[in-house]
Amino acid sequence: MSIAPGTRLGQYEVQDFIGQGAMGLVYRAYHAQLERTGAVKVMQAISPDPDTTARFRHEAQAIAQMRHPNILNVYDFGEFEGTPYMIVEYVSGGSLANRLSQGMIDQAAALNFLRGIAAGLDYAHSRGVVHRDIKPANVLLEPDDTPVIADFGLAKLLQGSSLKSMTGVTTGTPAYMAPEQVTGSQVGPAADRYSLATIAYEMLTGVIPFDGEALMELLYAQVHREPPPPSSRNHSLGPRVDAVMMRALAKDPKARWESCTAFVRGLEEALAPRPAPAVARTMVMASPVASTAPLAAAGAGAAAVEAMDADEPVALAYPSPPPPVVKKKSRKGLFALTASVIVLILALVGWGIYEYLNQPVQLNVTPSSVVAGDSIVVTASHLPANQAGEIQVWSQRRIIPFQAGPGGSVVVQISIPRDLEVGDHLVMICWNGTCHSQRELRVLAPVALATPIASTSPSPAASSSPSPGPSPSPIATPAASLSIAKTSVPMGATIYVYGVHFSSSRAVTIALFDPASSTLALESWSALTTSSGGFGKSIKLPATALAGNARITACDSDRVCATAYLRIT
Repeated sequence: MSIAPGTRLGQYEVQDFIGQGAMGLVYRAYHAQLERTGAVKVMQAISPDPDTTARFRHEAQAIAQMRHPNILNVYDFGEFEGTPYMIVEYVSGGSLANRLSQGMIDQAAALNFLRGIAAGLDYAHSRGVVHRDIKPANVLLEPDDTPVIADFGLAKLLQGSSLKSMTGVTTGTPAYMAPEQVTGSQVGPAADRYSLATIAYEMLTGVIPFDGEALMELLYAQVHREPPPPSSRNHSLGPRVDAVMMRALAKDPKARWESCTAFVRGLEEALAPRPAPAVARTMVMASPVASTAPLAAAGAGAAAVEAMDADEPVALAYPSPPPPVVKKKSRKGLFALTASVIVLILALVGWGIYEYLNQPVQLNVTPSSVVAGDSIVVTASHLPANQAGEIQVWSQRRIIPFQAGPGGSVVVQISIPRDLEVGDHLVMICWNGTCHSQRELRVLAPVALATPIASTSPSPAASSSPSPGPSPSPIATPAASLSIAKTSVPMGATIYVYGVHFSSSRAVTIALFDPASSTLALESWSALTTSSGGFGKSIKLPATALAGNARITACDSDRVCATAYLRIT
């Protein structure tokens, strides 16, 4: 969607087009009464549904309340033709990304940029605001090189929103994303500190930590690989810089620096040249030597000592004490203590290995909401080494094979079929006939944006408020459905049953009818639906089941039911 020059957005009049970013189009606008120039960001990457628009207003209000010299000011926000927009401070000095593209930055300038970015981030974190997409392109520069952080909170708005594509529109930029963002874990201030450390690494070495990687390899590296020390890329940097930087890029958020300012101070101290150690005057205590010279000669020797240079070592006779008598002690207690420590260490190592090998499979889907036809990234960890298996997408069964790496990790990019129905689906990771973990995936309906008709001049009688867009058409609630991972199983086997589109947060009764025509349940099980109406349950078929066709029926407490059939062999 484009906006013609002369269009009024509140008290601002659009002047000209500036450029296009990941969130949408950017225009220059002017407030005549305040004689102030601003920048209009049209949020085309955000779907204009009521829930997203409400979240946009909430986030915009929180951002507009922040006042800091290193954070971009928000002047106004609203909707134009149903699409949210935000009017922000206009900064004319370009971005840090433009500056880095011109070549290496000297260390003094790099530290100056980092101090300003750190101050702005720490201020935002103190107010409970996390950026989630810190990168050089989101750091604007004033004419005096003061860094100004832009796009606060916009990455959060994309979470749960309808994404137009996976190219350039994510809840973070992969090269600067913290590991917890890649895996879909909880994101806090530590994620911004990781991104700031990545920018610092790039400014000091000329490259990002994982340079030259394709998208999937980059996402895998952010979670599982340690970056090369900065000194391996720039030999003028020493081990002290490596220590500061590797702590800032730690995989565990709790292991990173406690604040952005603390990280920059540590880096500044590591880059500062160390002063040469002071040399103290040395006095050598010589062993006593019996003198056979006459007193006169001894006096001459004293005079020679007085004539020595004050900076030369001075040797004086000092009586040595008699050597101490060392009492030999028994070493039995020491041996017993050492053996106890070794046993304790082995026990702790064995317990740690057991815990590591028995960790549950961790499955994540990014993003968790997507438009049919777009892509998702599925990551999993704690699988057996080199395990082969399949990722299944239900309710329309789709199987994608995978091969885990030596470390038991999986990263797979999956294209969502355009004909996949709107609603909640299950993504499961399975091998050896069993599904070990699952995540919900919400498929959204594509939203068509109306193309505005631009007028060359605003009407005098026109309202200053943007006209509301058309209300989105309601989406029919799909019927409940029940699926079984395997439709032909032997008696006594364990199968995985899962349902979607049931009532939210309700108890579900799962019953087996064998044969299928029977009206008396052979056995039943209980489950609980999630907030989106989905559930999954592993059930073991009774040994008394009869060979032939059987049916499984699931009904929740609201009497929403669905049935699936299987064959018992």
